[in-house]
Amino acid sequence: MTSSKRLLVIDDEPFGRQLARRMLEPEGWQVHEAASTDEAWRRLQDGETDVLLLDVLLAHENGLDFLEAYRAKGGTAPVIVMTSLDEAQTAVRAMKLGAYDFLLKPTPRERLLTTVENAAEHRQLMAENRTLRRQVRQGSFSRTLVGESGAIKELFAEMERVVESDIPVCLLGETGTGKELVARWLHENGPRAKGPFVDVNCAAIPETLIESELFGHERGAFTGAMARHPGKLEQAHGGTLLLDELGEMSQATQARLLRVLQERSLVRIGGTERVPFDMRLVSATQRDLSEAVRCGAFREDLFFRVVVYPMKLPPLRERKEDLPLLVHHFLWRFRQETGKPVEGVTPEALLKLEAHDWPGNVRELENSVYRAVVASRGPFLTAADFPDADAAGTPRFMSRPQPEPARPVPAALSAAPSAPAAQQLVTMEDYERAAIVRALGEAKGNVTMAAERLRVPRSTLYRRLKALNISAG
Repeated sequence: MTSSKRLLVIDDEPFGRQLARRMLEPEGWQVHEAASTDEAWRRLQDGETDVLLLDVLLAHENGLDFLEAYRAKGGTAPVIVMTSLDEAQTAVRAMKLGAYDFLLKPTPRERLLTTVENAAEHRQLMAENRTLRRQVRQGSFSRTLVGESGAIKELFAEMERVVESDIPVCLLGETGTGKELVARWLHENGPRAKGPFVDVNCAAIPETLIESELFGHERGAFTGAMARHPGKLEQAHGGTLLLDELGEMSQATQARLLRVLQERSLVRIGGTERVPFDMRLVSATQRDLSEAVRCGAFREDLFFRVVVYPMKLPPLRERKEDLPLLVHHFLWRFRQETGKPVEGVTPEALLKLEAHDWPGNVRELENSVYRAVVASRGPFLTAADFPDADAAGTPRFMSRPQPEPARPVPAALSAAPSAPAAQQLVTMEDYERAAIVRALGEAKGNVTMAAERLRVPRSTLYRRLKALNISAG
């Protein structure tokens, strides 16, 4: 055991703390002591610990209450619970609260050492698993929301903070910013990924039907109810429910939804049976719910129930540095779908797209590129292929600061504005070359690591290196 391993023993008896120190320090452990839970919290604020050794019977305190609070605050270190009372009920509660193991005092030295060592190894494995899961989520995010701007990176950091929890998230953003994509990503990468993902657009359902859609109904509950119908909350049991356009819900439906969310159970329309449900709630709206609360259009108590973790999605006009990547992404996709031999887009077209404010955000850009590919008459999309993108605004695409060498852009994008347009064409090959060079730079020339970053087989990357005349050295 290395000397970097740290253990915090929480015991009100000095003899118990000293005994743990004598047993563990010779094995390379740094043992810190706390005689009370207050002292334990102060110790934890001073720095992380690898393992906690917690006594249940503390003076005027219950160690299990501390364990519960520690887990509620996000504490992840393994907690080994110790007690002199051989009570099954105490052991069961300790394990339910997330204890790593349960030991009876006095504990033999070898048993304590083995348990502490195993707990430390468990913590290390959990840390490695979290790192691997984050890498997988990073790749999934890159395929979900294309972009490398600061706004997109900040959004990913926000999503990472909540993805493994059940905290209700409210996605705030204009139409077309990708709120449903974010909701699906949170579901597919969270602990409820094996459960259903159910979405309901509150603005698209008539007021007379929305309660039936949300809460379900029994056969004969109203005219046309020919069979029992489980509502969206019931359908989402074990998974995630997305309430899209939540701000359009009526006051009456808001009141019933609040009660259902509080009780975690519902009664179908026309029924008497109370049906429990367990799901994660994600809501989305383009309205300012805070203003709606002030105006009386949205219930304040429901607001605090659903807007627990607000998350703002940036509009495209605030991340226009992502526009070339988005255009390339859509161009590649629609070229495959339509079979049109489109190879790239001219700088003049990119300038025109950059100048547009995109009130419909990424969805509007996606439709614009789709139309341009379908209507294209040559291998390169020109400004004339984007008639809906007006020239209002000041182009910023060519005036951006040059990227760092480790994050190159296609050579065509950095060409001088006075060069002939034919020499500035941005092709698929340009983007592919730039992506490969960037991946090699980040991997310090290691082709295997670069292939992993690009999510392609190593053999494929070697072939593209040869075809594009790129040196891996």
